Amino acid sequence: MAQIKKVLIHENKSLTANTILTFNVPSFDTIDDIFLEFSNSGAAATTANIKSSVGKIALNINGEQVINTTATRLFDFYSMLGNEVQQNSRPANVINLNVGRLLFLLPENEDYFAWGCSNINTIQVQVYCNGTVTGVTDCNLITERRPTQSQLGAYVKLISYPQSMSAAGISTVDTLPRDSNEAYLAVLASEETGGAIASGECVVNGVNIYDNISAAVDAMIVSERDYSPVSGYFNYLFADRSRRGILPMIGVTELRLKTNFSAAPTAGVYDLLACTIKNVPAEMMSAYNA
Repeated sequence: MAQIKKVLIHENKSLTANTILTFNVPSFDTIDDIFLEFSNSGAAATTANIKSSVGKIALNINGEQVINTTATRLFDFYSMLGNEVQQNSRPANVINLNVGRLLFLLPENEDYFAWGCSNINTIQVQVYCNGTVTGVTDCNLITERRPTQSQLGAYVKLISYPQSMSAAGISTVDTLPRDSNEAYLAVLASEETGGAIASGECVVNGVNIYDNISAAVDAMIVSERDYSPVSGYFNYLFADRSRRGILPMIGVTELRLKTNFSAAPTAGVYDLLACTIKNVPAEMMSAYNA
């Protein structure tokens, strides 16, 4: 049966320094994606101006955090996705918020992560403007939808978890969420200004998932899985573009990341950008256990 996808413009808001733009997204049909288009007096805004003018971007569905990170982190995540989003030709001024679908290669796998609206009460997007807004005047919110009725099932979350790191050495973190209904796809540790990551290690329930490997080996692993290494990040990558590439949290009591900084970030802080699947589909768990 033919399935016509609709692309709908819902709302336009003007950017002003130190304000929060709140978009309430209509809940109907099945939403494949939500897009934010940034413009500068009718022309496309530049990526550099979006990064400098926009701080945090947040998406909440039924009151739960689904996206909570900065515009800069979102653009960097797109770069990690590699050819799947054609990073060399993607529009400079458009941000999409259902980013996790693009971690998978096959369309049928991507379709697991569309947002069925029959049990969604609220969808809210917030754009936090920085103290200085330059070269960005407006933001359009746009959705891509299919006229099908379904419930919100599995969905992908992308959330930044700030960490402290004031001196060179190993930053050990065992505080990332371990929800038994979630699975990790990737965790990206950011170097930040002045910082440098030499190696990383990941331990799950006392067993090494990642031995203490160098940043160079990590970059090769990312490349071999058909993603792109991104300058300034160490990528604890569990995805491999298939349904098997997940790290489920069922029975996990310890998820420990040990990131070795050869130089500490100047500001003494860095991010762990975590990409997870909530409500992991049974088909993916079957593939993982096969």
